[in-house]
Amino acid sequence: MRSLYTCYPSEELAAWYKPKESDLTESIRSRFKEACAALTAVLTGDMGITRAADAHGLCHKRLRAMVKRAPQLAHDGQPYGFRVCVPWGTYQRGEQKGDAEMPRLAGPHAMSQLLSARPEIAIWIDEFGQPLPPGRPPKAFDRLHAKIVAELKRLDLRDFYPLNQADQGRRALLRFIRQRRIDHSDVGNLDTADAPPSTLSGIFRGSPFARTEIDGHRIDIEAVLGVALPNGGSVKRQITSMWLLVEIEVESRVIVGWVLRVGRAYNNLDLGSCITNSLQPWKRRELTIPGLEYAPGAGLPSGSLGAHSSWRSRLLALDNAKAHSALDFEQAFCRARGGMLFYGRAHEPRSRPIVEQFFSRLERGALRDVPGGFEPAKRLGENKIRISNFAPNDYPIQLHAFEELLDVIIANYNATPHPALGDLSPLQFLQMQGPKAFAFMPDTAEEDASDMGSVLVPLTVHGNRNEGVMPHVNYMYVRYRSPDLDHKWELVGKKVLARVRRHDLRSFVLMRTATTPLCAVRAAAPWNRTAHDETTRAMVMKWSKLRAGFSITGADCAIAAYVAFLRAQAPTSQQAVDQLARMEQVHNGTPPSSRPPTINAPMKIPPGGWISLDDENDF
Repeated sequence: MRSLYTCYPSEELAAWYKPKESDLTESIRSRFKEACAALTAVLTGDMGITRAADAHGLCHKRLRAMVKRAPQLAHDGQPYGFRVCVPWGTYQRGEQKGDAEMPRLAGPHAMSQLLSARPEIAIWIDEFGQPLPPGRPPKAFDRLHAKIVAELKRLDLRDFYPLNQADQGRRALLRFIRQRRIDHSDVGNLDTADAPPSTLSGIFRGSPFARTEIDGHRIDIEAVLGVALPNGGSVKRQITSMWLLVEIEVESRVIVGWVLRVGRAYNNLDLGSCITNSLQPWKRRELTIPGLEYAPGAGLPSGSLGAHSSWRSRLLALDNAKAHSALDFEQAFCRARGGMLFYGRAHEPRSRPIVEQFFSRLERGALRDVPGGFEPAKRLGENKIRISNFAPNDYPIQLHAFEELLDVIIANYNATPHPALGDLSPLQFLQMQGPKAFAFMPDTAEEDASDMGSVLVPLTVHGNRNEGVMPHVNYMYVRYRSPDLDHKWELVGKKVLARVRRHDLRSFVLMRTATTPLCAVRAAAPWNRTAHDETTRAMVMKWSKLRAGFSITGADCAIAAYVAFLRAQAPTSQQAVDQLARMEQVHNGTPPSSRPPTINAPMKIPPGGWISLDDENDF
């Protein structure tokens, strides 16, 4: 009978390599024999493809591919032969020989046909070794695609694939390279032991507090703030956004520390505050909300693990947000907290899955029932869905009370059974595991928590002996003086180190060296009355420079004057509303007033010995 394929004599087929049946498992030997018989019948010309496939129970397409593949030379220089009859893993698309044509339409194997027709493009792809992680490809891939497109245009192949596609084959090229890397990846021998770890984080992987994750989350609540106006009455204005910063341990899922901030974004000082809260011993708050209470065993590790309350992680994972990479945060972290900072890419939750999952559970389980809670839109052009049954205008938010709610929710979460822990709570899991060898548990938690909010900065000593200007230093637009610094003219013009407590800028310490103090300096009026942090002072100076009718000149207290100005601007300024909400949160719902009551003012009793009036105001 006439065959469409090249026929071979039986003697030549017998010389082809044939795997031993003893090397195959018992379950596939019968299938291997049927495939060999069908291949022999077609190549000797006794049967056609269809008849041989039906007679031996094979797929027509599979038998046709076997017939094409068997005579071709393998990598060892011999024909594939009966190796193609092994049931799986050896049937690949045969390499096209001769001059291949350029594909005209997109379809299966169009990219492979393109590379066969243009070998120089195949070489470029083979030489491309840049990683292609999930998501947006790197710029190196864009340069490769642009190079291929330019070469095809130079050859005037605009009517062929891929130049006749809308994206000029960009997506197909990306998919082709990724899939080929997966197909040719070296998985190694699965029976051998894993390679020894080469990094410090790999040594302690799998043990508690080997890694914690920290990130900020914009809370899905349209909160409304009630603002008391200077002339009496009140006005309700919406807050732009609220941010929740959380540090979570990945093995136990326990919340280590958290902080709430109001505004368009959070900064590195807020990030440091979250780390500070994880170091300070946690205590239960005196709750003021009726019906709100802590669950039995609720708490944070810093106040619930007894002798192991100072347990810290060796590695802190966070994304590359601008606030996370600030030098002030890195300096304080390396000096006070210790450990490794592992930066990942922003907007990629796969690198920090535990903290992202916690934010999702927190929103769905609790926060969206708060007045103003909503579910954000998932696609472009869609609208958010309101979840809460309470209108935010009917229930203005009180941030100090909202912090109480968050503290109870997070503390109770640590005492709630978690399905990933075998129905153990995160705190129970930590107590059962206990610290392992080389656990990171310094005994200086309170000192480190205080030091986490400080920064060491160099300052220049200013002064003029001829004009009678005593030596002083300037920090964030404010002059700082001390009686111990007076008449020390030899320091004028020199650099000294300053240990600045970033949460209270009323005073700080000048240092002779990094460890030896020189003297304590105090801010000039009106900055020496009320405690304030760097963010507050920066906001005050920003409003003052805008010349928007605000000035601290002649004010008794800069912070009280600032709060009064914000109350006056709140009806017309969204920025003033956000900053006023932040001030109420920082001062526990009672921001400083421009007229403090004198009945609560401390009595000034002259001490014995010399009396100094340097800290008094001159009217």
